[in-house]
Amino acid sequence: MPFHHHGFTLIELMLALAISAILMAIAYPTYVSYETHAERNRAEIALMQLSADLESYFDENGSYADASIDALHATHLMDGLRYQLQINKATNTHYEIQAVPTDVQATRDTACGTLSLTDANKRAISGDGDVDSCWR
Repeated sequence: MPFHHHGFTLIELMLALAISAILMAIAYPTYVSYETHAERNRAEIALMQLSADLESYFDENGSYADASIDALHATHLMDGLRYQLQINKATNTHYEIQAVPTDVQATRDTACGTLSLTDANKRAISGDGDVDSCWR
């Protein structure tokens, strides 16, 4: 009675490993791009929430001048966020807030860079990318 081997040869295993490596090489950049964009969206939402908090502060105090992240009780907006929120300038009648990328986000998202928002809802970026595509 002949003996039959049941299993995979080394060549078959190497071929399966090579195919898996190719698929990973294709999928990883897409995943990183998705993660970068998702984190930027979280920063945009945090800026919008901070803007709403500043408007409430203005209604109560008649000025933006002494507003701070702590005074607005908005530190929770940065929990788990790869951006640092800042009130860049605040006068009696106007403000500019920013989300500055940190850690890996700063190296991955150089096209958009720092996101800025003013009291007039003017949006800007520090990178050389397109403002409209960065603020989606």
